[in-house]
Amino acid sequence: MARIAEILAYWEGRFMEAGVDSPRLSAQVLLAHVLGVDRIAVLLERAQHLSAEVEASMAALAIRRLRGEPVAYLVGEKEFYGLPLTVSPAVLIPRPETEGIVDVVRRHVPADVTGWVVDVGTGSGALAVALATVLPQARVLGTDTSAAALQVAAGNVRRHRLEGRVCLARMDLVSGVNLARCTVLVANLPYVPQGRELSREVLHFEPHIALFAGADGLEAYRRLLPQLGGMSPGALVVCEVDASHAEAALALVPGRAQHAWVELDLAGRPRYLIVVF
Repeated sequence: MARIAEILAYWEGRFMEAGVDSPRLSAQVLLAHVLGVDRIAVLLERAQHLSAEVEASMAALAIRRLRGEPVAYLVGEKEFYGLPLTVSPAVLIPRPETEGIVDVVRRHVPADVTGWVVDVGTGSGALAVALATVLPQARVLGTDTSAAALQVAAGNVRRHRLEGRVCLARMDLVSGVNLARCTVLVANLPYVPQGRELSREVLHFEPHIALFAGADGLEAYRRLLPQLGGMSPGALVVCEVDASHAEAALALVPGRAQHAWVELDLAGRPRYLIVVF
C-alpha cells in the first residue's frame, strides 16, 4: 500500500509531464475528494497508507484529468466567493474574476438594500447565491436559457437554503423581467470572440454556448444592453466583459444612463462594465 505522499508525487509528476494546469493542486484536490476530506487533511496525513480501493479510485479520476477534464467537473464542486457550489459540464466553472462583480456591487450598494437583484445568464447560480448571501434583505432572480444549467443553479440555491429569496426562470436574457423593479442587475454573459485560442480544458469540456459570442465577443451584450433602458432611476448594472472589447461594450449603454464606466480586475485588465441609471 502506497502512502499519501507517494500517490501525490506520482500523479503530480504525470500531470506535469502531460502539461496539465496546476499539477500539484490537481493531485491534492482529487485525492482529497476520493478520501472525503479537505485538502489540508491530505497534506497533514502524508505518511498515511492508502487502500487499494482508494488508489484505484484516484487513478480513475487522474486518468480523466490527464485527458484535460477540469478538476471542478471531476469532483463536482467549485468554491465561489467563499461558498461551495455544485458544478457540472452543463455550466461554466465559476472564475475568480467573476467574484469581482460581487465586490463591485458591495462597493456601490448598501448591505441592507431591498428590492430585486437580477442575475442574467445565471449558469451555476454562482452570482445569484453570492449576492443573496451578501445582500440578505434583497430578493434575487436568476435567468438562463439552459434548462440543464438552471437545474444546477436550483441545486445550489437549495444547498445554501436560499429558496425563499432566490428565484430561477428560464428565459432569454431579460425578456420576462420587469426592469423597473430591479435595484441591481448583473450579467456574466458569453464574451469570448469566436476563434480565440483557449486551453484544451476550456475548449473541450466547458459549454461553448456559455463562452463564445460572435466574431467580436459582443453578440450577447449587443442584445442585452439596449434592453436596459427601462431600469429604474439609481439602479446599478454590472457586466463582466472581455478586456479586448470593454470600450466597445461601453458604447452600447442606453443613452438615458446617468453614468457608465469600466473598472479593472485584479490583474489590471478592463473587466467590469458599470452603469448607473
